[in-house]
Amino acid sequence: MSYDILNLDPDEQVIIEVRKHWIVFASSAVALLFSAFLPFIIFTLFKMFVPGMLEINLPGNVPALFLFFYCIWLLALWLSFFVNWTKYYLDVWYVTGKRIIAVEQRNIFDRGISNLRFDKIQDVTIDVRGFLPTLLNFGDIKVQTAGEDNVDFYMTSVGNPEKVRRVIFSQHNEIGDKWIKGPPRAF
Repeated sequence: MSYDILNLDPDEQVIIEVRKHWIVFASSAVALLFSAFLPFIIFTLFKMFVPGMLEINLPGNVPALFLFFYCIWLLALWLSFFVNWTKYYLDVWYVTGKRIIAVEQRNIFDRGISNLRFDKIQDVTIDVRGFLPTLLNFGDIKVQTAGEDNVDFYMTSVGNPEKVRRVIFSQHNEIGDKWIKGPPRAF
């Protein structure tokens, strides 16, 4: 994969890519699939419980009109699916040897990229709440900074958050060890 958009230093390597868990996208895709059949479900319920309402004689070709609006409905659902997929796929954290790069896809044409060096990290917390997140091993990660601007990095529904926390802390400790040792001194 090409990391040109990240503007990595020549000696910088991506250690791990962090994305939301697949269940986040799958749940929205199932909801959209259910929404595709919703007009037929509503039509069937009307036919069962209020049969007289559908017997009104309307001018024109009613099945063709229904098909037209149903196709518009499917188009809107397909666009929603595409936007959800784009946001799911492009929301990512890259943990490198020197920093965390957060790419946040807010909308289809709205992306933000933020950097956080490991020497600015104060704490990394994970939060796994509920039966399904515990079972499928996903949760929220919050990286707190120790600067005057105090901007926290936050990502929800990350797959395997404990592994991500360990990688961030190991890189943070490695950078801290280099800082404590410092350059060699001449006596």
